[in-house]
Amino acid sequence: MKRTLLLTPLLLLMVSWNSYSASSSIPPAQIKKLTVVSQIVEKNYVPTEETTLVDDVNVPTGKNTSTEISITKYDFTYNTVGQMTAVKSYLVENGQPTSTFITTLDIDANNQLNKVLFGENKMSLDLTYENNRLQSTEFKDLYYDESRVTTITYNKLDLPGEIETVSQPQYSDPEITKFIFDPNNNVKIVALDSNKTNYTYDSKKYPFAFLPYSFNVSNYLSASELTYTNYVQQNNVVKIADSNFITTIDYTYNNQNLPLTAKVKTVDKSNPTETVSQYDYEFIYKDLEITE
Repeated sequence: MKRTLLLTPLLLLMVSWNSYSASSSIPPAQIKKLTVVSQIVEKNYVPTEETTLVDDVNVPTGKNTSTEISITKYDFTYNTVGQMTAVKSYLVENGQPTSTFITTLDIDANNQLNKVLFGENKMSLDLTYENNRLQSTEFKDLYYDESRVTTITYNKLDLPGEIETVSQPQYSDPEITKFIFDPNNNVKIVALDSNKTNYTYDSKKYPFAFLPYSFNVSNYLSASELTYTNYVQQNNVVKIADSNFITTIDYTYNNQNLPLTAKVKTVDKSNPTETVSQYDYEFIYKDLEITE
């Protein structure tokens, strides 16, 4: 009995030392704070036309008398490593959410975007990689039994230089969209045949630059042709110009140089006093604690 009691402290010391040695050889997990977009509020100013009563029927006169505001909200969900996993969008009518639409982003074991499911899973986007680089995507629309396959050709910067899109059933020739980037690796020109769209940027942070792929909720905030590719927009679009229209975006920013609000206005080049469309965006952020 005495011998056992004498050995017990020694055994405890050895166990304690072994536990300390094992734990000290494993570096502690690094906790990182990541600022992500929690919600975006979109306000669309929709012109309403003047009407006149003809045979007991209200007939539009073609004159815009006022505007109505349509509000859409986007709520974002993330996993423990800061990857986006879902986007819920919905209209707000009389203060209540309606017409909810959910986009689900399927992330694989390597935290790589594998598939995107839209709505009731009647539409989906499958992504195919080679050596961890996106090679092609296939958008399937089960409502119309159609699909679109895009194949990416990369430039010297390892960014999409061209994207070829083929539709099935094939109603037209394949489309080839070409891209030119500015010194900050923001897309500067998007060209499809003879149609060119030019983008100008500020020097502040794009709200979704923390993602490993291109993402937006509006074509006014980012070039939609590059969505889900490895293009990571760095700054915010302040002007978009094509052959017919000019869009300008005015921002306010927080102390992290991230946009708080964006006012978007599009005019017709042939009649710059005519506003074609008008949107307001509000960006709401939150901090995630992720383990690296």
